[in-house]
Amino acid sequence: MRILIADDEKLIAEDINCEVKAVFQYAVTDCVTDTGAALALSEKNDYDVALLDIDMPGMDGISLARRLIARHPIINIIFITGYKEFAYEALELYCSAFLLKPVSRSQLKKAFENLRKPFLDIPEEYYAEHYSGGDVIGRRISRLREQRGISRQELAELMGVSRQTIYRWEHGERLPDVLTFVRLTRLLGVDISDVLGT
Repeated sequence: MRILIADDEKLIAEDINCEVKAVFQYAVTDCVTDTGAALALSEKNDYDVALLDIDMPGMDGISLARRLIARHPIINIIFITGYKEFAYEALELYCSAFLLKPVSRSQLKKAFENLRKPFLDIPEEYYAEHYSGGDVIGRRISRLREQRGISRQELAELMGVSRQTIYRWEHGERLPDVLTFVRLTRLLGVDISDVLGT
């Protein structure tokens, strides 16, 4: 997951960066204090999420968000601002969240858990940490497999992996990567939420 943080107050931008890292330690973050730098970085990188202040000199955060969305239509925008009067205009962009400063870690965590647009490079460690642990997910995979009368060997062949890999998934030793996880749930005929327990 790659995240862009833009706030014209350097200390605030750095604080947000620290909080993001605390919530999502696997994220790669770029932290800037002006919109020009944000746009320049967006030309080089594909961002999954942009956390933007709104009241910034030059180009405001709403205009910056429009430019970012034009370049990367699947980017998630999270506004972090001290001005609630911008809420309506921000929500017209279908942003993922509108947070008022000072933002708490729990608010950021909830915003990340409710992103409007999915992304595919979530590390499997994140699932283990945020969805009750790999062992719980593994037990669900095992139960769903058994309910469908599929052996580990049969599932391995259908998935194009080894029987040992299935064993590791079911015992919480590892989790499938995101694309494999999607294939697995489709093969088992369930939604991802049925396996994650969300």
